[in-house]
Amino acid sequence: MLHCVLAVLSSISAPHLAPATEITVYAAASLRESMTEIGALRERDAPGTKIVFNFGSSGDLAKQIVAANKADLFFSADEKEMDRVGAEGLIAEGTRRVLLSNQLVVIEPFDRDHPDKSRFQKAFEIAQLSGPNVKRLSLANTEGVPAGRYAKAWLEKVDAWDAVKDRVLPAVDVRAALAAVESGGAQAGIVYRTDAAISKGIRIVHGVPLEEGPKVTYVVALMKDRPQAQEARAFADFLGSERSLDVFEKRGFLVPPEVKAAAKTKGVGGK
Repeated sequence: MLHCVLAVLSSISAPHLAPATEITVYAAASLRESMTEIGALRERDAPGTKIVFNFGSSGDLAKQIVAANKADLFFSADEKEMDRVGAEGLIAEGTRRVLLSNQLVVIEPFDRDHPDKSRFQKAFEIAQLSGPNVKRLSLANTEGVPAGRYAKAWLEKVDAWDAVKDRVLPAVDVRAALAAVESGGAQAGIVYRTDAAISKGIRIVHGVPLEEGPKVTYVVALMKDRPQAQEARAFADFLGSERSLDVFEKRGFLVPPEVKAAAKTKGVGGK
């Protein structure tokens, strides 16, 4: 009997913790490390908020949003997939904005036992991608993945696509394209510089000059009529803060000058 009384008194006196408010974020695979770090910062600053991520190719994520509308925020690696979501009337008005950019790089497997060995000349030439030393060229899928579309656009611009298209090894997203080169399944690949930076199994052969490659655009927007709209908006603002932009830059993303200026003016989540 005494145990029952104590249990009742304990339940009365113990504080009832409110369940965490979950914000569901669909983000391009190339953003995984940056967004995970920023999400942890936000959770620390806003107790009771939990950021739940779904990472993948922007094309697949856009399809999921259109089919089920379960995202609070979408962070796409290009405008096209955000346009697809917008065409369905799913974007909250006035919340869409460009936040980041990136750079394409050509990579090859890195042999630690033979660190000086390379399939490419030190002075990189695009023709080497269609030469005998590259039997498989790893790209993210050029139909539905932004990294693949950007890579194809660059190859077309430098008149190399027709020469390499038959040796392209398509991947479900940019991380899978990176993994194919790491494993030696492809002798070369084209990925973002930020993805190359996380791998010790590849080396960068060539950085595509920004003026030569397509403009890589990461765009973020809130989804319409979601139950946690206020908290999601606060997280979207945090993504554009100086603290978050510092994280993105640390990991190699490029932040447009106007985005930096806006962050400094607003002072949201300042240093």
